[in-house]
Parts: sequence; structure tokens; C-alpha cells
Amino acid sequence: MGAYVIRRLVQAVFTIFGVMLVTFLLFRVVAGDIAGAHLGPKATEQQKREWLKKYGYDRPLLINRQPDTRWYDTQFAHYVSTTATFKTRSLINNEKLSDTILERAPYSLAITVPALALGWALAMVVSTLVAYYRASLIDHVGVFLAVLGMCVPYLAFIMGGQWLMFKVAPSMAYGLANPFNIFVPVVISVVAGLGGSVRFYRTVILDETTRDYVRTAQAKGVPLPSVMFKHILKNCMLPILTNLIMAIPFLIMGSLLLELFFGIPGLGDLLLSSITNRDEPIVSGLTFLTALIYVLGTLATDITYVIFDPRVELT
Repeated sequence: MGAYVIRRLVQAVFTIFGVMLVTFLLFRVVAGDIAGAHLGPKATEQQKREWLKKYGYDRPLLINRQPDTRWYDTQFAHYVSTTATFKTRSLINNEKLSDTILERAPYSLAITVPALALGWALAMVVSTLVAYYRASLIDHVGVFLAVLGMCVPYLAFIMGGQWLMFKVAPSMAYGLANPFNIFVPVVISVVAGLGGSVRFYRTVILDETTRDYVRTAQAKGVPLPSVMFKHILKNCMLPILTNLIMAIPFLIMGSLLLELFFGIPGLGDLLLSSITNRDEPIVSGLTFLTALIYVLGTLATDITYVIFDPRVELT
């Protein structure tokens, strides 16, 4: 396993490097006049040159061919070194990214961690119930409600929940004046994601019930509830855990729309405001953080497969 982990980590480095290169080129080449965007339309060429020099945008892009200079003294090298260490600073308020993340991450986690835990537990209970009563009225109603929930746009859940809170308790509909205000976004997140999770978990459980060992156990007279809870659910954990682990980037970055509509100063709100203000260092840093967590989460998923199923070999 050690060789596999090392190989995957090397691949992860190249993957993250590619993400950083694409992000860098999008902002530095495609985005256009970044100095003019920050200084305004009335800025003179001299002011733009001074701004570019202040933030290091006057350096060569990828390779420095100027005499008496190091070849790696470039925008990209500076971008990689500051972004990968989270030392990059905002173009708006000069605040260091690491400090901003530490300040805002708790607000995002206060929503996403309870939402993920409650959503997973509730989806497991409902999907197990509808799978156990397959082809019955309970199954049909459960599947119908799950599909209905999947068809409703996420934005509709948010606006509906916020409208309801403005009617019932206006002080809880926006901002963080009361810690209980977190409750509403958590409920919306759980309800909005429940339909898709129930459909997926139900499919996984029903697929497992067709295995030979299930039929053999039932032929020997083992009750279905015993088979379901002792064997089927245990063997269903691999794809379910995969689905759960891949949600980790969402945990860190939060929910963009929830934070925007409910005035929660989390990382999702930071990303949206940084994109709007063309705060390139912050957007690049958050993109790097998301890519890093996603790659490590994928590696953790593969290792989890081996832990739960020794038949799986990492090659």
C-alpha cells in the first residue's frame, strides 16, 4: 500500500499543479486589465504601472529572460509560492489568506458538518426503510418524494425557507444575530439533498439484496431483517462512504448560495465576493484549497475501500 500511496501523492502534486496553472492563466492572461479593474476607468497609465509593480504583476509571466535576473523570478513562481503556503494577500484589504480562512471556516463548518451528519443519517434510515419494503406503498411513496425533492431547484428551497422564516421569525431569517440562525440553513441543506441521497442509497441497498449470499441466507431460514442489518448494510458501506468522503470539499468551502442568502460570512461567501471584486489571490487560494481537499479525499476513498473490503487490491 505504501508504494501506491506514494504514487498517488505524486499524481496529486501534478494534478494540483495543473489546477494552479490553469487558474493562473485564466486570471493573468484571459481576465485582461486587472489594474484597470481595481483602480477604475479614470486611472492613468502611470497609476496602473505603479499598481502592477506593487503587486508583482510587472514580472515576466512564466520564464524570466531578462539579464541579471533569476529565470524563475516570475509571476507564476511567486503565485505558486504564496498560494501553496496560503500567504497570499487580498488585493482589496491586504489581509492574509490563512487568517481569512481561519476566521471564516468556522461559519461554514457550523452549517455543513451538522447538515452532512443529519442528512446522511436520515437518508440511511429512509433508504433502508424503502428498500426493505420494496415494491410496497412505502417504497412507492418514498421514491416519489425523493424524485420530487430532486426536481425542486436548490434555490427554491433556499428562497422558500427564507420566506417562511421572515413570516415566522424575521430575526432568524438573515445574519448571525442569534446562534440559532444556523438552524434554518442546516434544515434547508438537509432537505434539499435528501432526495438524491435516498435514491442513491436505495439503489445500492437493492443491488446488494440480489447477491447470492442473501438468497442463500434466506433459503436457510435467516429472517430478512437479520440479513439486512448484519450483512447487507455492512457491504453497502463502500459506495456510500465514497459518496460521503467526496462531500468533504463541500464541508470546507460551505454552501455558496446558503451563505449568500442568509448573510453567513463563511468561505462560500468569501469566494463569491472575491470573484465579484476580481480579488485574484483569494480566488486562486480557495481554488487551490478545494483541489487539495478533493485530491486527498479521493485518495482517502481508495484506502477506505481496502480497509472495508480486503479483496480490493491497490495497484
